[in-house]
Amino acid sequence: MQFIQPDQTAGPWDLVVVGSGFGALFFLHSYLQRHPDKKVLMLEWGRHNTTDWQLEQFQNSDIPPLTTFTNESPKSWNFTIGLGGGTNCWSGMTPRMHPNDFRLKSLYGRGMDWPISYDDLMEDYDWAERIMLISGPDDMGKMFPGAGNYPQKPHRMSAPDRLLKAASPDVFFSAPCAKLSEAVEGRSACCSNGSCSLCPTKAKFYGIDNMTFVFDNPAVQICTGARVRYIDAAGDTAKAVVFESGGRSYTVPAELVVLGANGIHAPFILQQSGITDGAPGAYIGEKMLALVEIFLDGLEHFDGGTSTTAVDLRYVDGPHRAEGGANLYWSENSFQWSGLRLEPPNRFREVLPVAITVEDELLADNAVVDTGGDLPKVVHAGFSDYAMQGLQRAIDKVPEVFAALPIEDVQFRRIEPTTDHLQGSLRMGTDKATSVVDPGQVHHRVRNLVVVGTSVFPTTSWANPSLTCAAMSLRLGRTM
Repeated sequence: MQFIQPDQTAGPWDLVVVGSGFGALFFLHSYLQRHPDKKVLMLEWGRHNTTDWQLEQFQNSDIPPLTTFTNESPKSWNFTIGLGGGTNCWSGMTPRMHPNDFRLKSLYGRGMDWPISYDDLMEDYDWAERIMLISGPDDMGKMFPGAGNYPQKPHRMSAPDRLLKAASPDVFFSAPCAKLSEAVEGRSACCSNGSCSLCPTKAKFYGIDNMTFVFDNPAVQICTGARVRYIDAAGDTAKAVVFESGGRSYTVPAELVVLGANGIHAPFILQQSGITDGAPGAYIGEKMLALVEIFLDGLEHFDGGTSTTAVDLRYVDGPHRAEGGANLYWSENSFQWSGLRLEPPNRFREVLPVAITVEDELLADNAVVDTGGDLPKVVHAGFSDYAMQGLQRAIDKVPEVFAALPIEDVQFRRIEPTTDHLQGSLRMGTDKATSVVDPGQVHHRVRNLVVVGTSVFPTTSWANPSLTCAAMSLRLGRTM
């Protein structure tokens, strides 16, 4: 990695990238293959905290996320400010989105349609899966066209998973994830201890460890400790990026600006820049994550090969999405929610923890707001009725979905405060009045300003967004 000091950033630069997470890294990987001679400056607010440092300190960053914004919301938000961004704190789960996720409005009358389709991303889904060395099953193409050509074999299913797979082979699968099932390239196999945000074996994909081909590219210079405050734009052109470091302000001229900060700070940068076309900050949200436990009668669990072993996909699409959010069931393979099952005689393994992700509806009043101060404010009313109805349906369907198991009881535990998936605050679309960027992720008015990351998602889907974000960024980089 080529680190430079703030006073070495004067440029000029062909490309200034704000942030260093999924969007920025995967964009740069494909972009520099087409433009190897471009001069690139990467500005990162946080530090370079190595994976060893993160394990030793038991945190992903030395900047607590809650200190970087004001939260007026009944829900929490989580992200990592540091080199590698969300590739540090993510759990490594990598389902593709369903083709109908891109047509939610036209099919089910909810939210809005994406201005791109699943087919537009098929090539790049495969590319992203190969870069991250995804472990997954070869039959996933039953649900997602073109899927299943994973570079690593799937993790071992647990005993309950195997019964569920036998009963529902077309909707139940080993969970695709960016956690190695076999050691390779200096990364060990997953140890299945459930501490995925701080992976002790480095089986999980980390940007700072596993995308060194971007960070070490001689075209890329990196300045950490650089908090971007605004983009200097005139008319339809971004002229420069202005950042602060060590109490001083620096101006960096750029031919192309790529905004890859998270879904709270990226819209705040545009607001501070006076680039308010399409209402940046509106529609912020994320999917819901709820936790239940299925008590089993005589069947033991926790013999799987990773912390999340399998998925049931039967309700990720269908007419029910007109009334409530689609949902995914995750089979969890670690004790982490309510503790051991302690009733005699020694039944602590006779329980299947299940995570349920539910799509939420993004609403305009849920927003990142510039109040004139140093920090953005997030205003959010909590999960919508659409998500709550989807969750209730998902819970009601548990006995049906898991009918192949000897179920003794189903216990709802809680809704998690956040899924760590900030989405929607700079959404893409064709209508300049209701979206910030066009189908190519280029700002509708400022035509040398590109936005990458999950903030451009028009809907939350039920799926973890990181793989789709990576695929979209690869596509963008290879087409610019």
